[in-house]
Amino acid sequence: MGKHDNRISRRDFLELGAAAGAVATSAGWSGAVVGQQVPHPHENSLDFLDRTEYIHNMEVLNVFQPGQARGGKMQMMVQGDRRLIFQGAWRPGSPSLVIDVSNPMQPTIVNDREWYSGDQSEVDRYCQFQLAYNSERRRWILMNGYDGDTGLKGVRFLDATDPTDIQLLSEWSCDQGDPSRAQQEGSGTHRNFYDGGRYAYLDSQPDDSYANFETGRGNGVQILDVSDPSSPRFVSNWAVPGTHQSQGDDYRMWEEWGDGNSFTSLHGGFYVPRKVEDGGRYGYGSWGSFGLLIHDVSDPARPQLVGRWDTEYRPGGAIPFHATDVSKLDRGFVIVSSEPLQPDCFETWHDNFVVDVRDPTRPQWLATLPVPRPPAGAPYTDFCNKRGRFGPHNPPHQKAPGKPDQNFYALCFFNGGLQCYDVTFPGKPRIAAYFIPGQGGTIDDFGSYFRDTDNVFVEWDRRLIWVACNSGLYLLSTPMLGEPMFDPMPVAEWSLPNLNRGHG
Repeated sequence: MGKHDNRISRRDFLELGAAAGAVATSAGWSGAVVGQQVPHPHENSLDFLDRTEYIHNMEVLNVFQPGQARGGKMQMMVQGDRRLIFQGAWRPGSPSLVIDVSNPMQPTIVNDREWYSGDQSEVDRYCQFQLAYNSERRRWILMNGYDGDTGLKGVRFLDATDPTDIQLLSEWSCDQGDPSRAQQEGSGTHRNFYDGGRYAYLDSQPDDSYANFETGRGNGVQILDVSDPSSPRFVSNWAVPGTHQSQGDDYRMWEEWGDGNSFTSLHGGFYVPRKVEDGGRYGYGSWGSFGLLIHDVSDPARPQLVGRWDTEYRPGGAIPFHATDVSKLDRGFVIVSSEPLQPDCFETWHDNFVVDVRDPTRPQWLATLPVPRPPAGAPYTDFCNKRGRFGPHNPPHQKAPGKPDQNFYALCFFNGGLQCYDVTFPGKPRIAAYFIPGQGGTIDDFGSYFRDTDNVFVEWDRRLIWVACNSGLYLLSTPMLGEPMFDPMPVAEWSLPNLNRGHG
């Protein structure tokens, strides 16, 4: 009998998941994956970086710091009609910034130095952040996440109400120990979700006992009570059954067990679109090779797995389920996307999907997103021949000003630029616009072009699209969203229910 002949069924997976909380509630990247990210040029690969810009059905309105690496993730805080983009570091030499974009045609730097509240050596490993207004404390709270081998493996909470004087409130180690220890267990936390409410949801390997995984890390979701951000409290951990070292029998039932290259972890955030304290019930997460998992978190101390959707077992690297876009829940669907880890298409390709979640316990496939094709005139006929990574990474962040356009979806494709989909008919999505910037960096410095087009942030109310690339921070518009608005304006509505309530 072969190793995978006893693979776990979807029904059994859900039953195990419902029971897993009792074990998981008690009590990062591994070097293997990241260390293997090196160029793999092949016979048809270009021997140069393509500096040409390609654009369709979009307009470049402005470029902030042209020619510089500005690929970091973005979120926004608002003070009256003043709008500030917080953008994380992309790589050494491109610092985290607070950028005043009230006048989007004349952005100004507000802060380039006080984000970390840690040792300066942590700047290079700074990973993720979340920014939201806490209506109970009447403060803008910044939650910085850290992973790695040394230093803090957890989160720091900071008061960012004055963006020129960001103050540390507290530190949290995911292993629940003293966060000041030089050596902590687990890998810390990678991508998180915090909406200013009572709970924060961390993508975390809590400690070394979550030791069963193929590649990536043994991450699940860790829920914290942060009603007082200066004193976070542990609520629960939940990981896929088999991840904990005490669950060896469950681990050996995984389809992925022993293959050595499947990404068997939560990755890309665990989104709870409506706050639990406001009656919210469901959390949506992208769990690598395990697919889209939907949890009932109405009792955050006991998360219950209620729904799962995935594709066939496809070993070969990459992260099959990396991000879940929940902005179309009013229409009954989410969009899930993958992430390539290797450049030059040196791994299995994983598609991106529209999934019907009207019944969260029975997610159903609706459509597969079309794969972007190179524009006419490009010196390659396949993005796999263009240097760098090709494939999706980040959709627009889920927390943004304005109501998300229900027919528009955007996705960063690294060397494939920003691709914009028309999802008016979710069963027949189509690419309706794109922007592919000229590649930044140098061909001999792989790290300089590893993340060409990495992040996108949409001001839905002003119909402005900020695209973070290794060649600058671009401001774009598209007829798909309507005429852009350039005047400073307060935010009347946010992308998620009761997000940043009372910020004005």
